[in-house]
Order: sequence, then C-alpha cells, then structure tokens
Amino acid sequence: MKKKSRLIVILLLLCSLLTACKGEKGEEEKELQIYYLNKEETEVTSLSYLPKESGENKEALVWEILERLSVQPDQVGYRPAINEYQVKDCILRESQVTLNFSKEYENQHFTREVLSRAAIVKTLTQLDFIQLVQFQVEGKNLADSLGEEVGVLSSDSFLDNTGQDMKNYEEITLNLYFASVKGDRLIKVNRTLHYNTNIALEKLVVEQIIAGPLNSKSYISEIYPTVNKDTKIISVSVKDGICYVNLSNPFLTPINNITPDVMLYSLVNSLTELPGIVKVQLAVEGETKAVLGEKYHLTTLFERNVQLLEEGKGM
Repeated sequence: MKKKSRLIVILLLLCSLLTACKGEKGEEEKELQIYYLNKEETEVTSLSYLPKESGENKEALVWEILERLSVQPDQVGYRPAINEYQVKDCILRESQVTLNFSKEYENQHFTREVLSRAAIVKTLTQLDFIQLVQFQVEGKNLADSLGEEVGVLSSDSFLDNTGQDMKNYEEITLNLYFASVKGDRLIKVNRTLHYNTNIALEKLVVEQIIAGPLNSKSYISEIYPTVNKDTKIISVSVKDGICYVNLSNPFLTPINNITPDVMLYSLVNSLTELPGIVKVQLAVEGETKAVLGEKYHLTTLFERNVQLLEEGKGM
C-alpha cells in the first residue's frame, strides 16, 4: 500500500510539473510586439513585450498595452506611438475597440499621425479578441484631410513598409474654386494637403473639386460644391499647356442651384492655377459632343474666367 501511495504522489507531482511547464509555455505564446516610431519618425518598428494582465480581463489588458504604447522604452532610437495626447476612453464591443483621444491628437504632423495610427492598430490587433480599431477625437470619429471619416481599421489597413510609403508624400497648397450661397459666383479657397507624389497634380485638383468643400472651421463656411459627387474621373492629362479632363456621365447633371458657368469654371479656374496649364478641355465618357447647360460646347478650349469671382472673396 505504501508503494502504491508513493506512486500516486509521484504521479501527482509529475502532473503538477507538466501543468506548470504548460502554463509557462502559454505565457510565452502571449508575447506581443509593441510598435513604436523610429527616432526620425519615418517608419514603425517594434519591441517584444510580455503583458502582465491575462486575456481573462480584456479591458485591463488593452489599457496595459495602451500604456506601453505611450511610454518611452529604454532602448535608444524608439519613440512612443502615443505622445503628447491622451487616451480618454476605450470601449470594447465584440471584436472592435474604439479609442477616444484628447484634442491634442489633431496637432500631430501628417506623417506622424499616420505612423502612430499604424503602430496602435498593428499592436492592438495582435490580441485574439481585437480585429478592428476605431479612432475618435473628443468623441468624434477621426476624419481625413477631405473631411471623410477614416472608419474602422484592421492590421491589413497598413502596409509593412509604412515608413517608405510616407516618403512619397509632400505638402502642397492648392487654389480651388467653389460656389457661393446663390450658386452663381465662385469663391477661391486655399487648401493645404498632404498628397502622394505618384498622383499628378491636375488629377488631384479635379478630385478635390468633386470632393467639395471641407467641413472645417478653418475654411470659409459659405461655400458649396459645384460638381455632382457621383462624377468619376476617367482620365486627366496635360499636353502643350492644355489639360484634358475626361469625366463620367453624372458630371452633366447639375446639383442644387449651381449655374453651368460656376460648374464649368470651378474646374477650369482651379486647373489653370497650376503651372503650365493655360486652357482646359472637358469630355464626358470620352466624347466632346455634349453641351453643358445648353451654352458651353465641350469642344471648346476653356480659359480662366475671373469675372465669376464673388467680389471681396478669393480675389
């Protein structure tokens, strides 16, 4: 009986040791990569980290990770993703986490904001229970430079070479023309953007006109879109000082009370603000036979028209 009892004790000890080893292995499997910005803030990089909280308390674990994202690591050459702004709230709902940041979040330079956003998303989505991350600033969903909501993000929303991709971006100020309240005059607006240099400036201008005015307090409030938002760009090219713009059919459908003059010259005046562009020819679905507002034949090469500018605005 004594031998049998000893055998049972030994077996129990072995089981205990095996369980402990298994637990240690489980802890190793929970090791995460915390993503940071490099010293120059041109790309994201990472360091290994073993969380103290277990996955049983999901909210506490997320807060721990967020704290690591905001702490300067001991290693030289790393900068925390969350810097000079605070996480005010964190809401977990199913496989999504919504992060609400303080207003200082918007003070970040464009490149840093995109990289820090990538670092946060790539770090948090390593957790088994998080697939999507939504960003808010003071309770409002984060918007891009066009005023459009960024939406929910996943780890696939960012390229692995995010830093290299950022090197293709530059800042530019465009002179764009939108409609007045009555829709019969043009108002000049200066819009500063960070854009990918792989995109031609003339195409960028057309995109901005179709996108319409920004919902921002820093811009004139009494300005309105001039082109149907359903309009698609088929092609934009420049040759011998002439910009050729080919748009989809919705372009011919006027919006609100916008006159054909304002609709046409919002594009023409904006494009001729670019160096090297003197005239603009429009086409719809590759054809120049159309007539805009029974007045403007698209076979015409249109030049800048300053007579439509509203007095005292955009001069």
